Amino acid sequence: MTSTDKNARAAWATLTHDSLNARIGKRTLTGVQFFLLNFGLLLGNILVLFNTGAFASVSLHATGDLGVSPSHAGWMQTYYFISLALALPVSSWLAAAVGEVRLYLTAMVAMTLASLLCAFTGDLFWFLSGRALQGFFGGLTIPLSQTLLMREYPESSKSFAVSLWSIAALSPFTLGPAAGGWIADHLGWRWLFYLNVPLPLLAAALVWALLFDRHSPQRKTPFDTLGFILLAAVLVCLQTVLNQGQDSDWYNSIQLVVMTLAGLLMLAYFIVWELAERSPLLDLRLFARRNFAIGSIMLSLSFMLMYGLLSVLLVRLQVVAGYTSFLAGSVLLPLVFLAKPVASMMHRIVHRFDARLLVSLNMLLFALYCGLISRYDFFGRGGWFTQPLWAQVLEGFCLGGLFVPLTTLFLAGLTPRRQIQAVELGGMLRVLGGSIASPLLGVFWERRTAFHQSRLSESFSLHDAQSLEIIARLQAAGLHDQLATAKLAAVSGRHAAILGLDDTFRLAAWLFTGLAAIVWLARPVGPKPEARPKDDRRQAALEDLIEEP
Repeated sequence: MTSTDKNARAAWATLTHDSLNARIGKRTLTGVQFFLLNFGLLLGNILVLFNTGAFASVSLHATGDLGVSPSHAGWMQTYYFISLALALPVSSWLAAAVGEVRLYLTAMVAMTLASLLCAFTGDLFWFLSGRALQGFFGGLTIPLSQTLLMREYPESSKSFAVSLWSIAALSPFTLGPAAGGWIADHLGWRWLFYLNVPLPLLAAALVWALLFDRHSPQRKTPFDTLGFILLAAVLVCLQTVLNQGQDSDWYNSIQLVVMTLAGLLMLAYFIVWELAERSPLLDLRLFARRNFAIGSIMLSLSFMLMYGLLSVLLVRLQVVAGYTSFLAGSVLLPLVFLAKPVASMMHRIVHRFDARLLVSLNMLLFALYCGLISRYDFFGRGGWFTQPLWAQVLEGFCLGGLFVPLTTLFLAGLTPRRQIQAVELGGMLRVLGGSIASPLLGVFWERRTAFHQSRLSESFSLHDAQSLEIIARLQAAGLHDQLATAKLAAVSGRHAAILGLDDTFRLAAWLFTGLAAIVWLARPVGPKPEARPKDDRRQAALEDLIEEP
């Protein structure tokens, strides 16, 4: 790796280099100033994360107001995700070029302008553009907020700073959906974006006022421009195919066929270019290491399944069961009880066991959770709201134990410098897993729903005693002819949707079981001696970056 590449990537490695911790010639913040800096940086980080989880609860409100079908709800999330993924490898270079504080302030202001566009536009194209800009500029701030925060803490308190900053890491999966649902139900869905105007500006103002003398000198470093353009084009093409496939009948659409071929050809060119580039955007040579290849792919697939199930459940609870946005989001609140405590516990014990064992057990628990959900009728007459809540407690346990052992697995055996590159690439793959989650699992749910509805229709016959009894009950309730048929079709469609949702969770259970077996193909990552406090903090910081957003 070249020296200029090392300088660029240093912006990510807050705890890797002593030079990043030095505050020579800088004033020390204390008292109220120090508290306000913590508040401003954490506020900015939380706002970026809430734009993922909170919007999942309000997406149906947005599609209705914009006059598009509910299938477009996934578009609004996926383009946010791929833009955020593109920002992660760019953040280090930009921070080295213009300075961390300048970049942070610029990104927060740009995210505010993108939120204004989303709040006021009534056109789908401009709304998607705003979401994409939100994701990109928000993604730039994720590593920067940790860097700026850690530099202001003395060495003895950096462990507390890591814990404080990481509290927000799981917020999009726990508090985000309920908060977004409450905003949509009581204020209107556009208020999610209205709030994204004053709050980011407040965070930026606090950082500017307190860190105005922290501007680092600019450094001219090479940037893989062609690699970035190729990667962006690949992601846009393939994500568009996934988003529009169900509505455009997949490869019966010439447009989608052309976009798929173009995306695959550019992907092949991107891989060849990155392997030959001296300062690549992404270090694809990491995939030659077995543990990184298995760990990063498992991280992407497991997050894809987890986030995809979360998105499918939130939307279907509203569409099929008639839940309000807040009620649907509240189903996920129990995740907060165990997610962070388990993550903290996992960080303490991960070096005492083989990481493969912890990953395999976590995947099996995820499979158990999916199996339990696939057997429960959310929409049955005897269903209670508290029953799905208890299932989410188990998912919270699984979520808390997901990132730490997988991060330990794919970072094993890497030098500190290559660990930074691995975090960039692994974090981007995880975010991309979230971008394809909703379209893939949504398509599977719709196909299984159509299959079950067809089977239910075939089983209905005017010569069957049970069918005649159902028609008689509908007629007794005052529904005749077309009304009775329409009511029967609605009940049939609702029941088919339930069965399709059960099949989706059942498929995820089998996939998690497969992942629990695949992890044993990795090399053993056995117990290690107790790490030094500085190394332990550095490892925790890298794990927190993987958890975002």
